[in-house]
Amino acid sequence: MNDLFSFFAQRRNTRPMHKWHHYFEVYDRLFTPFRYTNPTVLEIGVQGGGSLEMWRWYFGDAARIYGMDLDPNARRNEDVATRVFIGDQGDRNFLREVRRQIGVADIIIDDGAHMANQQIASFEELYSMLTENGIYVVEDTHTAVWGGRYNDRQDGQTIMSFAFNCCARLMEWTGRPEHFQQLMGDQFDQLNDKVSEFCRTTKGISFYDSLVVFERGRRIAPRHEQI
Repeated sequence: MNDLFSFFAQRRNTRPMHKWHHYFEVYDRLFTPFRYTNPTVLEIGVQGGGSLEMWRWYFGDAARIYGMDLDPNARRNEDVATRVFIGDQGDRNFLREVRRQIGVADIIIDDGAHMANQQIASFEELYSMLTENGIYVVEDTHTAVWGGRYNDRQDGQTIMSFAFNCCARLMEWTGRPEHFQQLMGDQFDQLNDKVSEFCRTTKGISFYDSLVVFERGRRIAPRHEQI
């Protein structure tokens, strides 16, 4: 039992919280490196506020904890060390204002309304505000499989298909046959700037049951050789 699940299982939160049990193993692995670094954390969708309590307990009093929610009543979860923004995570102007006020974040957790348009808009507007080794987590991605009202984009994209397409963007160096020979030679690094910012600053995308995780990390063109 890791510390996060222990907090949850022992009902240490004084406000309501709803989480799938298997998330805690993933979160413990992802978030442990940030635990004693006073990170900035943004959670989209705070509901009763119990998870904000958990993040505060886990990351410490000096961490900057922010929440975002559509329900104005979520402001009751604010305190001297925690701020909650009220607005629609599908509203790009609202997201940009949140980003302007926070600046940068180490961890973003999307536990909002789980609608495809909101999830994708939030990622597109907020992902680049992460620090160099930041983590972006989208929770409850099973709603993409449920379909119906959750798949509300005219282009038919869900967060799952969006994330899958992002995997291809990780391979903008290796996925182009015309780069193959150059990536084998001494001039491979001349291709460093020939890909998107997303490719240069994302080291991996992981898929779990009901979770998608994007891990930031500075990358350079990869090299291969035959010996």
